[in-house]
Amino acid sequence: MSQADQPPVTNEALETLRDKIDVIDRKLVDLINERAKCVVEVGNLKRGTNVPIYAPHREAAVLRKIQSFNDGPIHDRTLEAVYRELMSGSFALEQPLRIGYLGPVGTFSHLAATKQFGSSVAFEDLRQIEGVFEEVTRGHVDYGLVPIENSTGGGINETLDAFLTYHDQLNIYGEVQLSIHFSLLSNGKPENIKRIYSKAEAFAQCRNWLSTQYPNAERIPAESTAAAARRAKEEFDADPESGSAAIGSSLAGEVYGLHCLFDAIEDRQRNITRFLILSKSETEVSGNDKTSVMFTTDHRPGSLVDVLSVFKRNSINLTHIEKRPSREVNWDYTFFVDIEGHRKDERIAEIIGEARAHCKNFQVLGSFPACQRIL
Repeated sequence: MSQADQPPVTNEALETLRDKIDVIDRKLVDLINERAKCVVEVGNLKRGTNVPIYAPHREAAVLRKIQSFNDGPIHDRTLEAVYRELMSGSFALEQPLRIGYLGPVGTFSHLAATKQFGSSVAFEDLRQIEGVFEEVTRGHVDYGLVPIENSTGGGINETLDAFLTYHDQLNIYGEVQLSIHFSLLSNGKPENIKRIYSKAEAFAQCRNWLSTQYPNAERIPAESTAAAARRAKEEFDADPESGSAAIGSSLAGEVYGLHCLFDAIEDRQRNITRFLILSKSETEVSGNDKTSVMFTTDHRPGSLVDVLSVFKRNSINLTHIEKRPSREVNWDYTFFVDIEGHRKDERIAEIIGEARAHCKNFQVLGSFPACQRIL
């Protein structure tokens, strides 16, 4: 039907549809509150037990089920966002949760935490990755979120090194993948930008764009993208002609009161950071899991091959591998490996036992549901 053939839109027709939406909204609110009452009962049953409030395997099952119910036209991604926020509100009803992340407010870690846990939990911005590990082990926060690798920059050494210290005090409880989009933030005009603040990694990931758009602008390193945004805002407030800008997340712009002059300025558009959720609890089997291990091998020819061949021989896929100096003996390395499967699965447990026999030290860091969607 052409636009000319379509019936004219009347106020009466619009009002009829709006009234229908109002009725549906009332039903939705009633159903959401009915669900919340069930959540309160679940919380009462859990209270006084060792059953955790946040269970990634249960979250994964709920999201899969909701998507299976969806016949459209709304997109699965939209429903997932709605249910993540519903689950966040459910945590608040069962037991208030505190989530520690690498701060300050407005970092990509903060953005990942809010997208994963919703807005109804409490967030604690911690200034070092090791501080997130420390606060989880002390029980000052219920869960921690730390970056483990970036698709452009590779592994995060501070996180790997922290596992060398805290591996026996907590578990990897889940993973989150966040699509990283950098924005140029400023309250000045684009043509007046003279200096740009950000962290070194952000400059590196936006190098080509900056060289094309702002080849003469001074690039000033900052502790974090959030700190960069704060500095740019302070300088603009002191002098609107300062020409100060920052590279950071859109969230940093919202938090510190800066406009987004240009969005998605990263050179590589499929730039993803993977985060780990830390907990003192262990997860149950979800049906689509990963297990993270770390190990140190003997100094002999083929020792690493002996360990890895265990997984190859049993057709176990390795999804991630890194190495770090062991910090005990020079040229001694600790390897970090993610495998497909859950350590509570009998077959995976046997394979882990076989691999352990080839190592000086072998630790399981945790099993957790594999991330299904990039946030």
